[in-house]
Amino acid sequence: MRDVWFHRRFHGYSGGHGKVFDYFGHVAAHPAFRPRLFLTPDSVDTDNPWRRAGVAAAEDWHPDAADVLFLGGMDWTAVPDDLPQRPVINLVQHVRHADPDGPLIGFLSRRAIRICVSQPVAAAIASTSRVNGPVLAIEAGLALPDVERGSVAPGRVFIAAAKQPEIGTALAAALVAQGRDVDLCIEWTSRAEFLRRLAAAERAVMLPFATEGFFLPGLEAMSLGIACVVPDCVGNRDYLEPGVNALSPDMRVEALLDAVVRLDAASVRGRLAAAGTATAERFSLTRERAAFHAVLDRLDSLWTS
Repeated sequence: MRDVWFHRRFHGYSGGHGKVFDYFGHVAAHPAFRPRLFLTPDSVDTDNPWRRAGVAAAEDWHPDAADVLFLGGMDWTAVPDDLPQRPVINLVQHVRHADPDGPLIGFLSRRAIRICVSQPVAAAIASTSRVNGPVLAIEAGLALPDVERGSVAPGRVFIAAAKQPEIGTALAAALVAQGRDVDLCIEWTSRAEFLRRLAAAERAVMLPFATEGFFLPGLEAMSLGIACVVPDCVGNRDYLEPGVNALSPDMRVEALLDAVVRLDAASVRGRLAAAGTATAERFSLTRERAAFHAVLDRLDSLWTS
């Protein structure tokens, strides 16, 4: 049994933390590997998926004692440059890892087996010509907790705008002026609360940053069978089919408003919701786990190649 060590600094739930937690579970489900966790002392317990799952975290971080390291984002700063060679799996979750002015691009030269959550992320880091080690794309999988969908408010529009608060606020005001029922979410809230509010809406506007690595919230809305509006953010091109499984206008209030109005047609809502549900079913956590287990099965050959 080989220990795979995870390092996390948890200050609140995010999609990035959620995806690392998924991979923690993938390791636990493999018969030849065992996940181990270190949480930094300043990590919080609130909405912490490892705490909720009862995972016991180690008191000390000893990367030199690990059989395998699993790193994401800024976790590289917790690993000395002169650490003796051992397999490192680096989960890359955003196209900003290729940003020449950002803090993450410098880590690409450190040797690792890199797993990217989307094809656009893999293409972005490969284009830098700075990557040391193989680059693999395993499109992000989704498995929502049980969410009650029986009390949908007819006509309600949920706007997920924590990443675009100004645009979300302006859109909400325009929709309210039309007499619509709007639930505007511009605050960072717990995952359970976010999903509860999303599930109560008939339609959803999911607003990403200008660029994302995958943007799971768009797929979450599809998984719940909600007709949704999701602007392009590069990373979501793996699942987003504009006009087929969602409407995808520009990130402008006027364009977003027009898209919501288009959803007044029950036939449009039904068509998009059905296609979105089918899309979400393809991006399952089971599929992601099988792809990652195939990587673990050939870990040593990938590392030495």
